[in-house]
Amino acid sequence: MKILFIASHLPHARSRAGLQIVYQRMRRLIARGHQVGLCALQGNEEGIGHDPLYRELLEVRRIPAPSRRTLPGRLRDYVWSRIPPPYWPYHTPALYQAVGDLVHATKYDVVLAELTPMGQCLFENPWLPAVRKVISAHDCASAARRRPLFLPERSLWRAVREHLIRRDIRRFEFDLYRSVDRVLTLNRSDAFLLQAYEPSVRVSVVPPGIDYAYFQAEGQAPEREPSLLFSGQYLDESNQDGFTWFVQQVWTDLSRRRPELTFHAIGPDPSLAMKALAAQVRGVHVPGELADVRPHMQRASIFVCPIRMGSGVRVKILEAMAAGLPVVCTSTAAEGIPVQTGVNAVIADDPARMLEAIEMLLDDAPLRERIANNARRMVEERFDWDRSIDLLESTLAGLLPGREG
Repeated sequence: MKILFIASHLPHARSRAGLQIVYQRMRRLIARGHQVGLCALQGNEEGIGHDPLYRELLEVRRIPAPSRRTLPGRLRDYVWSRIPPPYWPYHTPALYQAVGDLVHATKYDVVLAELTPMGQCLFENPWLPAVRKVISAHDCASAARRRPLFLPERSLWRAVREHLIRRDIRRFEFDLYRSVDRVLTLNRSDAFLLQAYEPSVRVSVVPPGIDYAYFQAEGQAPEREPSLLFSGQYLDESNQDGFTWFVQQVWTDLSRRRPELTFHAIGPDPSLAMKALAAQVRGVHVPGELADVRPHMQRASIFVCPIRMGSGVRVKILEAMAAGLPVVCTSTAAEGIPVQTGVNAVIADDPARMLEAIEMLLDDAPLRERIANNARRMVEERFDWDRSIDLLESTLAGLLPGREG
């Protein structure tokens, strides 16, 4: 098959979470003899360097990311544009035309948009020739905003604005899904949810894999430090919200009881509000994107994932488990992962229980080790890349006439 991937950024070997899924899918499909091209928005391209993947791709087209909208432009789009605000950072007519030109010139069999917002360029695109179209929904945007509208920290205006955004997202998201040949989800929960909203949507489940060996310490593992770790792409509202909630609701009490403890929130694009909060609260560090996250994972004592909104599979949790870190997370963060609380992770959905779980693990080294070992074994058995690519390859082939699905 000839497969064109559309991505929000150029993925590379050190990419994390969603971009690592894109990278591994392309690399492993090429290894199986498929021809793969890539069209992506330009962004932070450090880390690509001499990545061998870019010598194996059929072609790579980089499109300038949309410029940040001015206030008058945002107000105009709120009133007149059918595209909801969370999709704006990915909307540019240049991407629509580039995808159409690539499909026409190279005669791709399938176009695979990684992330629902990138699927915009497959919808009502006048430049796009006839081709099989697939959206890989790393999360369901309608589900990702499942959270009470009236939270204590949310004003009436913010609640009304959120209601309008949710309505527009659901309408536009399902217009995209209905227009393509297949929607891929990372777990069964999202597949059921999509089909509950719209039974006509054609959905296949393709779970992610984990490069298990990559996260293993080479030689003697470093000694664990009294520190907690959280990671994410902080343009994602759910990660910003989880960080803020954890610092304000859990960390303030935890750090008072354990002044030696530190909390590190690593990952690209931390917001100014996150940095300001970290500067005000003792023991909180927001270093931004790191060239290699493994040293932090191998030194930390516990990985926390205090996500309160979202869907999909939190690959960051799987990475932490593969690295031998015990995980404390919310039930929302654990969706799509076969978590057994107290066996291979600890689930805690309110501040008091999360604080209690963290302190329990900090005080009980054998329990930390047992949970970490169970989690590492589960990741190795359940999230294998070969199995994931088998499913992806079969699903894409099944869209083409005369090919087995």
